[in-house]
Amino acid sequence: MLKMTKFKNIVIEFLIFTFMFVITIPQAGASSTSYQNTKEAAREAVWKVITSGQGSSATVAVMDGGKIVYSEGFGAADRKAGRVVDRSTRFNIGSTSKMFVAVSVLLLVDEGKVNLDDPVVKYIPEFEMKDQRYREITVRMLFNHSSGLPGSTFLFGYDPEGEPYEMLLERMKRSNLKHDPGAVGIYCNDGFTLAEMIVERVSGQKFLNFLEKRVFQPLGMKDTGASIGESAGNISNFYDPETGKKYPPEVILVHAAGGLSSTAEDLCRFGDSFSPGGKKILSQSSIEEILKSQPTPFSAGLRGQVIMDSFGWDYSLLPSYEENGIKVYSKGGGTGAYSTGLQVLPEQRLVVAASISGKLNGEAVTRPVLNALMKDKGLPVPEERKKEKPVDPEIIPSELSAFQGLYANGGSFVRIRFNKERKKMEVLQLLPEGDEVPAGKEGPVLMSFVYNGGSFYSFEKDLRGYFIRNRDTSCFIAEKDPFYGIDNLMFQKVSEEEEPKKLLADMKDKIWLIRNLTPSIQLYRETAMVSSDTYSELPGYLTFMSPLRVEDDHSATYAAPLFRDQSELEIFESDGTLWVKSGIFLFSDAEKTKVLKSGRNSVMIGEKGYNEWYRTGSGSILSFEKPEKDRVMVLREESERLALFDSITDDGEVYVPEGSYVVCIGQPGDMFTVNVK
Repeated sequence: MLKMTKFKNIVIEFLIFTFMFVITIPQAGASSTSYQNTKEAAREAVWKVITSGQGSSATVAVMDGGKIVYSEGFGAADRKAGRVVDRSTRFNIGSTSKMFVAVSVLLLVDEGKVNLDDPVVKYIPEFEMKDQRYREITVRMLFNHSSGLPGSTFLFGYDPEGEPYEMLLERMKRSNLKHDPGAVGIYCNDGFTLAEMIVERVSGQKFLNFLEKRVFQPLGMKDTGASIGESAGNISNFYDPETGKKYPPEVILVHAAGGLSSTAEDLCRFGDSFSPGGKKILSQSSIEEILKSQPTPFSAGLRGQVIMDSFGWDYSLLPSYEENGIKVYSKGGGTGAYSTGLQVLPEQRLVVAASISGKLNGEAVTRPVLNALMKDKGLPVPEERKKEKPVDPEIIPSELSAFQGLYANGGSFVRIRFNKERKKMEVLQLLPEGDEVPAGKEGPVLMSFVYNGGSFYSFEKDLRGYFIRNRDTSCFIAEKDPFYGIDNLMFQKVSEEEEPKKLLADMKDKIWLIRNLTPSIQLYRETAMVSSDTYSELPGYLTFMSPLRVEDDHSATYAAPLFRDQSELEIFESDGTLWVKSGIFLFSDAEKTKVLKSGRNSVMIGEKGYNEWYRTGSGSILSFEKPEKDRVMVLREESERLALFDSITDDGEVYVPEGSYVVCIGQPGDMFTVNVK
């Protein structure tokens, strides 16, 4: 179950792990440099990932001066066939795909067919939102993540199901913006799907065809294309690190937002096109555009550097490198099964790329390789960050007292308060109704800070921060994040409602079941169940996947709009059933779930095609009969765990404990049999 009351650790914790060596592919060097440090760093990084269970295979490549100077494959691409990863083995690259639509739009800018500061509706007139500010969203805002769109509208899967453009446009018609267009950069996948649509409308070509002709072929990228589940061939399969189960090749139809596959070498060729001396497909003015900062008013109010203020890149500088005069550009990517990192130093004409079959931060691999490459080239390498020495607490200035109160992050609510002596700040978890501590007690303290010299320090969490006012909202900002050295939002203050509103149904401590899953949807260590909670300290608010503020008896909107991937909520009754619509998913209340009886249970998918859910009344052994293309899953309430049974990877019988859920996913009229003994 997605327990949204659990505190989300908003301190970015990145596992600096890495991968396993099996095949070496040496290349002719760009100079007499041996690249020994580079090779050793890559192998050490990959070994860490593999041996720590973070991934099963990988590819790493390094380019210097336009030549591949190191390229190596790690692990098995197909264990059963004994096929290892080689230089042409493709991985899904996730959000690294975003840079390809950034280049595509700039190619159209070069031709005078697109203006970055034109409104999106000029190119996609059927794009509409409930919030009329959508007309102010420009093409540029799609690339620095400042459009204000809710976040992510797509499905990962194992078959090409659905129409992503229609799915996005339909959701937008009933959605509000999270903030004024252009105000703040918050990671947003949906903006890149709109950009993909612009490329198709303006060019008259399918996006993949445009890329093939205008990007892949000119740059010699022979091993880049659609996601591995669409294109097949020499791909690296995904194996669960815990069980060793092989999953079907992943299909991602939002190609611009995250649906391309590639090799590390091809990514290096792409990265080199931004360097002086690299093979150019963009005009000089467009290269300058894609490499320059794209700031927002929110970032201008912070003390330090931020990410997202770039044209598609995650960042266009890192402070520790910038101090040495080195400009670093980076774009990572993660899917349900793969991780990628691409780092480019245009002025030095160096590129590092890596992809991993596994879920982690791709930069955990590329960063140590980049540092080793810089050492090999005689460039200054940032010093390893050291933990800050504890400081003596000072009295918190009285003018900061107004910042105390109730806050939210992307998934939960907290209380921030100063102690009586104003020498300590505490962040307390706000407990949902039903979980409250005894009278006179409080929720758990999640972190404590002392104040010194204008900043708050949590030495236990290796974290410091400060408060700002952003228009009419107070925010607590993490200062100089340990991994990136940038500032990022931790908490956004929520207003306590004078006349709090209520939804038509009590949302206290409920479980909700997704009813519109497709048979091929990717649910890897994810769940199809969501919890909702309410809070006695914060009437008029709830959590349902994200923090929400009730607007009326049928709807709730964003309570923390400055965080990524937020969804509003609609609640209604139909045919005696309580339903919730959130994002692209439809949910029903789990309280009415039927219990499986001992023996043979027949299940039919109804005329609307909704998934059918059942519970086990006691510990049982289950087996299933189903149509070939349909799916059965057995799930527990705990989130982030593998399904007890998933017909995508499993067959035969399975033991399930009492209270487990069985979901049958198919087409209207399809029949399933669940045998219980």
